[in-house]
Amino acid sequence: MERRFLGIDVGGTGIKYALMDDQGKILDQSEVPTPMTSLDDYIQALVNIYHHYENEPIEAVVGSAPGRIDANTGYFYTGGSLTYVHEVNLKELLEKEIPVPVVFENDAKAAAQAELWQGSMKGVSNGIVMTIGTAIGGALILNGKLYRGSTHAAGEFSMIPVHWKNQDGFEVWAFIANTHALTDRLASQKGIDPAAFSGRDFFALHASGDEKAQKALEEFCAETARGMFGLQTILDVDKIAIGGGISRQPVLVDTLNEKMSELFTRLPSFNPASQPEICSCTFSSDANLIGALYHYLDLTDQL
Repeated sequence: MERRFLGIDVGGTGIKYALMDDQGKILDQSEVPTPMTSLDDYIQALVNIYHHYENEPIEAVVGSAPGRIDANTGYFYTGGSLTYVHEVNLKELLEKEIPVPVVFENDAKAAAQAELWQGSMKGVSNGIVMTIGTAIGGALILNGKLYRGSTHAAGEFSMIPVHWKNQDGFEVWAFIANTHALTDRLASQKGIDPAAFSGRDFFALHASGDEKAQKALEEFCAETARGMFGLQTILDVDKIAIGGGISRQPVLVDTLNEKMSELFTRLPSFNPASQPEICSCTFSSDANLIGALYHYLDLTDQL
């Protein structure tokens, strides 16, 4: 009998779920709204998803969610915007209602594990997975394994200081290298409402040869490459994979590689850092589901 797993990917507005086999192939998939009301409503929504497949031989529920999560115990130190999950052991609560094992992994770390298993990080010893969205999510692959850090928070690149100002504060990387930093800059120059100007709109203008769009992308990639260079001097990785919606634009990855090459060309010869390859992630919307399954198989020594 083929093995079956229920994958759950909790987002800020929706919960995606999928029936998967043990290779991460999605056999059925749907989505429900994320409850914004209470922990009880949240648990009930997840239990209802399980009952949707109660006639299937589900071996385990494998989930990803925002927040700082102990992926071994299922304890949520934080839950991102879902504050009712803060300081909750979601695994224990769900296993009282669901008769199979439940595991949860941080969403960015799950996506990185999908890349490690079957995507851009397959066979890579040391790498960085960096997701460009409303902030900068990320994860580290070190010695062929996901690195979690001492408090399960490794790879949270958003809060890296990039401009020290004074003793009262500093600017962080998320402010200058997220998707809105790219689109809002051009929207303001064009007199367009930033709320009505998407990444798709930006790259359509860029493809048309718009000079301001081309300059905005050059500046954005130069700033992002400088941040990547800082990470590289510390971690010395082979590859950096970019995720998020804009990562599907080849011109973004090409420009990031160009800007990284320019940095290494200008550096003195005694600099010990080596230039990493920058590529796009293999998986997009299904990465968290596939990575959550990888986490379960790894946790149970089934890889």
